[in-house]
Amino acid sequence: MSELKSDVTILKIGGSVITDKSRGAFEKLKERELREVCRAISEKWRNLIVVHGAGSFGHPHVKKFGLSPLGASKVHLGCLRLSERFCSVLTEFEVPAYPIHPFLAYSVEIVDKAMKSGFLPVLHGDVVMAEKIEVLSGDDIVAHLAEAFKAEKIGFATDVEGVYDFNGNVIDRLDRSLLEEMIAKGGVAKGKEDVTGGMLRKLQKLYEMGHGCKAYVFKGNYENLKKFLQGEKVGTEVII
Repeated sequence: MSELKSDVTILKIGGSVITDKSRGAFEKLKERELREVCRAISEKWRNLIVVHGAGSFGHPHVKKFGLSPLGASKVHLGCLRLSERFCSVLTEFEVPAYPIHPFLAYSVEIVDKAMKSGFLPVLHGDVVMAEKIEVLSGDDIVAHLAEAFKAEKIGFATDVEGVYDFNGNVIDRLDRSLLEEMIAKGGVAKGKEDVTGGMLRKLQKLYEMGHGCKAYVFKGNYENLKKFLQGEKVGTEVII
């Protein structure tokens, strides 16, 4: 394999940023927020990999149908509908979005070739066939690609301002020892229900990586996305 592209930034757009994940919501898109996200990305997308969550296009299907073959089909088709809409809006902002099927998410060569060919690779959480049918979260994809490309930085755009302590305050800098202390005291302050594990699993995936880089958890609005993509600190800085 040829040398992979360097100086790569990975941006994860949480499903809660671009879809309505409130109770009872089903494949409900947040159009205004989606356009904000795509507008910010359009201003600085070179050397970027985007991964987005499934939100209400995936999670409700999992809860209703489980991971039977029929359930997996419904989940996957819902995720494809969201991916198609996300990439379509990116192209409206003149970004050459290149959707990559989640079955190929671990095929680093495809992601690398897309970037070197002038595309913005766009991946997403979904269900996949491994030894059995299982959920492949966007966070899993982020961690894998971050290690493969030795990513310069990772951003997690969410529906909250950052990682909260149990007093409701956003943590400015989070390191491994502070996370372990928080887990010992009962975990990490929780947000919306998430079949892929939520904030705690996201942080644990980062600390399981063998590659150290800067990571940020922040509210995924236009201004914050713009700051992150320009290299500014935003939200909670996670020291890996």
